Amino acid sequence: MILKRSVPLPLLACLFASVAMPAQATTLEEAISAAMNHAPEIDAASADADAADARIKEARGHGLPSVTLSGTIGYGRLDPQGYFGLPASNVTPRAAQLTIEQPLFTGGRVSAGVAQAKAGSEAARAGETMTRSQIVVATVQAYGNVLTTRRMVTLYEQMTRQMEQIHRAARLRFEAGESPSTDVSQAAARLAEAQAALEAGRGLAVSADARFTNLTGLSPQDLQPVPENPAIPQSLDEALNIARANNPALAQAEAALDAARAGARGARAERLPTVGAFAEGSTIRDQFFPDYRADGATVGVRARWQLFSGGRVAAKITESDSAVRAADARARAARSAVDEQTISAFQGVRSAVLVEAAAASQAAAAAQARDSVRHEVRVGMKPQLDLLDAEREATAAAVNEVSAQSDRIVAAYRLLALLGR
Repeated sequence: MILKRSVPLPLLACLFASVAMPAQATTLEEAISAAMNHAPEIDAASADADAADARIKEARGHGLPSVTLSGTIGYGRLDPQGYFGLPASNVTPRAAQLTIEQPLFTGGRVSAGVAQAKAGSEAARAGETMTRSQIVVATVQAYGNVLTTRRMVTLYEQMTRQMEQIHRAARLRFEAGESPSTDVSQAAARLAEAQAALEAGRGLAVSADARFTNLTGLSPQDLQPVPENPAIPQSLDEALNIARANNPALAQAEAALDAARAGARGARAERLPTVGAFAEGSTIRDQFFPDYRADGATVGVRARWQLFSGGRVAAKITESDSAVRAADARARAARSAVDEQTISAFQGVRSAVLVEAAAASQAAAAAQARDSVRHEVRVGMKPQLDLLDAEREATAAAVNEVSAQSDRIVAAYRLLALLGR
């Protein structure tokens, strides 16, 4: 016989907990992906782009056949006053008409409307791309800020503890008559400075965490270190060519110019006639005398040409021409701005890489100098003030190093945003 033993539930819970998978750290790419799925700005931009696409179908619809059904029905009394010997009687007058019409010539109104709608769709899609790029850059910056502020808090906590030890040692030496009260005052001042920096850093960390959560919907826990830069163009000329071809802000400006030109063509089309083929069928009952019946069918061509509009069409043409000039000026300004921003961003990436390397060297040198000064102060070779300065400089250099790492990755993604990537 096989004996069965039940395992207590608390023990089972402990066993499952012991084999639970460790929490996964969040990488920068995961944060960006979460922001793409979380940001309401992207949903709004996508909806705007879908609406712009729908306007293309609407514009094309003006050149397609239309079918209209209309009808009336009523109740009343009709008295022919003895005409044709017809008596008065209650009637139900009713009529129905079905019209099918196909535009044959619109003077360019339909094609101009379609072109204008297509340009609007291109502008909306460029706006969606620009929104996505802005969210990516903001997420990268928020990611770096979380890492920077948390490192700041850690460094300031360490500096505060060091300042507390230095202040305690200075007070003990003063009480023993080995040092002047100036050392105690200086140590107290630097301790207060470190405590203030620590509280400011904690405040910045709370704000950075809130910004990161707002962008990604994630809790900023266990973020991975800032990665290496993504692939960027090797030369400035290559970066400029890519930006001129793909920059979303420039694409928006050029689409706006295309839309303005299409609007000008549509305004001039108002001077021309419209021609359409139509077919109509109608039925009428009880309309003129009791039991009146009439059915009809017509096929033909209908034309309309407005010969005088009181200056409305001329004013519309002038307005549209002015809109074209304005859009052209904005497009030229956008091209210049994109070139300027790309040059600045490309150089900014290179500068950020060099600054990061210099900040790392500075941090290492400052830490080494602090350790040396700490030993020299301990043996009486240097005054206490030198150690206070060395602690502050080492902490500032370490903060600059982590800040430079964040600046470097943000600069790279800002360049990619200008390139439309």
